[in-house]
Amino acid sequence: MNIKNIRFLKIITNYANISFILIIALCFFVIIYSVYRIYNPIYDFSLENSGINNFYYLTTISSIIVVLLSLICIKILSIDQKINLTIIFSIIVIVLYGFEIYLEIPKKTEKEFAAQKLNLPYDKRTKKEVRDDLRILGIETLPNMHGYYWMEENGFEIDNGRIYPIGTVSNSKTILHNQAGYYPVIETDEYGFHNPKGLYIKNKVDIMITGDSFAEGYAVHSNQNISAHLRKKNFNVITLGKGGNGPLLELATVKEYAEPIKPKIVLWFYFENDLSNLTSEVQSSILMRYFNEENFTQNLIKRQDEIDKALMTFVDYKWKIDEEKQWERENLSNHFIIKIIKLYNLREKLKLIPTARHETSNDPQPWKNEPLDRMFVEILDKSKNLISTWNGKMYLVYLPAYGRYSKNFMHPEWTGIALENREFVLSSALNLQIPIIDIHKELFLEHEDPLSLFPLRLNGHYNSKGQELIAELINNRLKSDGY
Repeated sequence: MNIKNIRFLKIITNYANISFILIIALCFFVIIYSVYRIYNPIYDFSLENSGINNFYYLTTISSIIVVLLSLICIKILSIDQKINLTIIFSIIVIVLYGFEIYLEIPKKTEKEFAAQKLNLPYDKRTKKEVRDDLRILGIETLPNMHGYYWMEENGFEIDNGRIYPIGTVSNSKTILHNQAGYYPVIETDEYGFHNPKGLYIKNKVDIMITGDSFAEGYAVHSNQNISAHLRKKNFNVITLGKGGNGPLLELATVKEYAEPIKPKIVLWFYFENDLSNLTSEVQSSILMRYFNEENFTQNLIKRQDEIDKALMTFVDYKWKIDEEKQWERENLSNHFIIKIIKLYNLREKLKLIPTARHETSNDPQPWKNEPLDRMFVEILDKSKNLISTWNGKMYLVYLPAYGRYSKNFMHPEWTGIALENREFVLSSALNLQIPIIDIHKELFLEHEDPLSLFPLRLNGHYNSKGQELIAELINNRLKSDGY
């Protein structure tokens, strides 16, 4: 064997040994990263989620197995076997990363593809970039805060006790989510809700809406949401909806803001996941007082200065820190180089990425929770009786989810929960003689293309056309009932 062949053999032998060492080092890095992500997820709400944690547990175990196999290969394989294995491994790595680069550059999100297909513009900026651009124009925005954010802390400690805000900071601007290709920038009213100012006049309000983000008017501009379309029908409408609200927060909303104003009609918007929100709402002792004490109130409508002060303190000392940290985590995680290194796009296609999931039990009907079901019925009853004290009328407006109409989005567990909850909610309202406006039955089932009423035909809140049609349906029903 000549000197050149000896040198080549030595180089390739060293390369084989170094490759095994690199594999072991990579596995240790993956183990460290997996453990870090278990305790420091990209999104705080993913902390302790079993679906995400199980992915990282499995990744850690797999990496340990690869380390052990690599050590065994180093120990027992011959030079020729190591070289052959290294060549095979190198080819696989080159193919994988070549395909990953192809998937990443250029990379469009599902929403971008959907907007392009529909020939609609799409704002590619992050919410942080939108905030920074508005700041350059002299427009300061605040986060869109909701009552469930401080549920664990049971509100805020203030000078004279505790306060649990239901709205957000008054007369403030906030940026909603980009679901339809743009970021709606909205302004709150004098009580921190998504309305024009000056509507809160006692006995002069036709309709008050209570509910979650669907009632708040997500995904569309302020003049395109349900309450805005009802105003165009000459109703004086106030929406008290806030994202994440469940039945208990909605009862509190009626007591705090509807009772003092005494609207003619209260539309109780029920979305298909609202019943599950009771599980967390009952943990707040302040919220439970609305249920247990007939005359309990925080007099929030007269305490907006205290609410603004408490929430601005929350923003300055907690939210800004947490939000900046989350944006940093998101930016790092979504950087194209990091995604390529992690083979993110390839793993996404193979469904090998961490996915959050809701816990289920062995119960064939895990959505059944009899105590909370009874509580929900009582909340509806208490709300109806309270509204009737000023001769107001309560309607339950049933709002369906995207999963009912998309075959690709539906799954058996969700379908079971949605169908069971629907039957229970509607029958409960009927038994309490609460009139129902069933958006699923009266609009979406009758529509030739229900997916066209969702943003970019994807999962999310109803788009401007969907909200307009819902307002039209509500208007027709109220008119037929004599309003």
